[in-house]
Amino acid sequence: MPAAIRPLEEVLDLLLDSFRTDGYDGTSLARISEVTGLGKSSLYHYFPGGKAEMAAKVLRRLEQQLEQALFLPMRTDETPKKKLEAMLAAVDAFYEGGRKACLLERMCASVDRKRFRRPLQHAFVSWIGALESLGVEAGVPREAAKLRAQDALASIEGALVVAAAIDDTGPFRRALDQIRTSLLAR
Repeated sequence: MPAAIRPLEEVLDLLLDSFRTDGYDGTSLARISEVTGLGKSSLYHYFPGGKAEMAAKVLRRLEQQLEQALFLPMRTDETPKKKLEAMLAAVDAFYEGGRKACLLERMCASVDRKRFRRPLQHAFVSWIGALESLGVEAGVPREAAKLRAQDALASIEGALVVAAAIDDTGPFRRALDQIRTSLLAR
């Protein structure tokens, strides 16, 4: 009996988790079929362009999630400190306290990374820009805010890699704590 058709958003969320867990290169169509519960014909119904189209749509889905969870709260009337706390809480939840890999990092390490360069660059530049704006709003000079924003994102991404490698979420926790104390410091 064929699998029931799932809503596209649900399929994209399952694919996002699969790409985060196994990487783009390590996620086969057989694995995708297993994870989504969809046969190959159903997958090609959703994604006629195959795995590359799946990844492109997953990156768009991630961009929507980042907008809702990270960027939208940073455009509220709250204080910069409260906005930063909301962003860090969202990051902590999204990465499950440092137990989940970063899809952006996995895609950057892919052999097909050139295919995804624009959406990856857009995601990182948007996140850095949001953090930079938050720093400026808190009174940090623009150039210092930009450097701190880049360092904060590098710290998060690096901590996720190290946490996965040593099977210890401590580096991720410390990275968030360090960002909490340094990003807005004057």
